[in-house]
Amino acid sequence: MHFKKDKINKTIIAKTILALFFIFSYCANFHGQQGVTTIGLQVKPIIPINYFGAGPIDLIVTDTANINVSSKLGYSFGMVIRQGITKSISIETGINYTRRNFKLSGSSVFENSSDVGDFGFVSYEIPIQSLIYIRLDEKLYMNASIGIGINFYASDVASKGENFFIDHYSERAYWINLSFLSNLGLEYRTKENGYFYLGASLNTPFWPIALTSLKYYYQANNNVRFNPVYLNGNYLTVDFRYFLPQNEKKKSN
Repeated sequence: MHFKKDKINKTIIAKTILALFFIFSYCANFHGQQGVTTIGLQVKPIIPINYFGAGPIDLIVTDTANINVSSKLGYSFGMVIRQGITKSISIETGINYTRRNFKLSGSSVFENSSDVGDFGFVSYEIPIQSLIYIRLDEKLYMNASIGIGINFYASDVASKGENFFIDHYSERAYWINLSFLSNLGLEYRTKENGYFYLGASLNTPFWPIALTSLKYYYQANNNVRFNPVYLNGNYLTVDFRYFLPQNEKKKSN
């Protein structure tokens, strides 16, 4: 079966990235003199979920074989740069390395065979988010943010099952993608030791991240091919962040 990928409207993506760049530059230049630039690190385990379009995919060919594709624990980590605009609003950007992990399980009615496998899909993301604070205590803040992520996918991925019955290939649907980002969390701030953050984030790509093709081998190398399916790539994370102590002395105009 020959599959031809849909093309992204590159003009729309280019204009979106350019608009976000100018918005960020404007905010940083106009308000940055009154704010504080904070640099931090983050680690975000990706939690397997069956919601937000990230549920398992079941592929079945009646009386022959079936394969299930589902998400498993993954991870994301990177650097965060936060530019304060006011006491309650900031702009965040940075860069993240993300590895989405998936597991495969399949079986065939012929010879009662079964197989399992897994694969990972790597991407690099540049987030641009607007962050709002609500002060709960002297050092404790609640944060909420929304924004856009610019994602670059590293490569196509191929793998086989442990018993070599499953043959898998995931082709990048696009080499660049955009995603909607949303986040909610709590932040504990100290002047001497920096900021400590715990929260959760939802990442929802605008378009599928990969086109996945699967085969199941049975009875002397006979195989059944399943129709290609898109992987949406939506995921939920638990976020751990640490921001370095900052000199909060404001710059003079």
